[in-house]
Amino acid sequence: MLFSGPAEALDLRQVAGITDRGRRRDHNEDAVAVGTLGPLSAAVVCDGVASSPGSAAAASHAVQAGLRGLLDAAARGEDPSIATTAGALAGAAAAAALGDPSDDNPPCTTYVSALAAEDEAAVGWVGDSAAYWAGPEGLSRLTVDDSAAGRLTAAGVQLEDPRLADPTAHALERWLGADAGEVVPQVYQFTPPTPGLILVCSDGLSRYLDAGLVVLADYRGRPAEIAQELLTDALEVGGHDNVTIAVIACQGPLV
Repeated sequence: MLFSGPAEALDLRQVAGITDRGRRRDHNEDAVAVGTLGPLSAAVVCDGVASSPGSAAAASHAVQAGLRGLLDAAARGEDPSIATTAGALAGAAAAAALGDPSDDNPPCTTYVSALAAEDEAAVGWVGDSAAYWAGPEGLSRLTVDDSAAGRLTAAGVQLEDPRLADPTAHALERWLGADAGEVVPQVYQFTPPTPGLILVCSDGLSRYLDAGLVVLADYRGRPAEIAQELLTDALEVGGHDNVTIAVIACQGPLV
């Protein structure tokens, strides 16, 4: 079963997604796609870059092509990391097709995906949309934003560090679009250590998770309910940007 697109809420029980334009934006330039294939669950979130006209379309095309490419590769028996790369490249091609490399400012978007099989999982990303693992020991970030600030944060620099106050530190270094050049997604494959959740989201949520302003209360709930709770919390603490979330339930190691 496959259900994808820029709909407001998607629920396939084991995987769910939701998107909202937030409190400060006139338009929603995010998109989410979720799908299942037998025991596999997958999700893709894209955040269209607001400064590039047409980026809502780039996000929408990329999530749909990315999810299709991801699940098609998994159906062929590809390893989760290889399937993840295939999905990201399909999403990149779809976004690039909306513009021309010679354009001054073609439509562009970030990209993050998650794939959960019976005992393995993988996340892949291009840009600053994030993925997390949630289990008994709490929430841990699986991705590093493609920016100077992202690398500093991953290295343990505190939020008060003056280098993070520099606006250029947050500039995207990688994205999907006609002017993106060669796209090489970052991929992280892992074995879920316990039952838990994989969460992928746009920075409309990740900024609040990383700052501790939004907390995942329970990793054992239904994905659709958890996604809705996180969206509500993000809106309550500011909702400065579009907010898009997908949640996958993982069984944990097979015994």
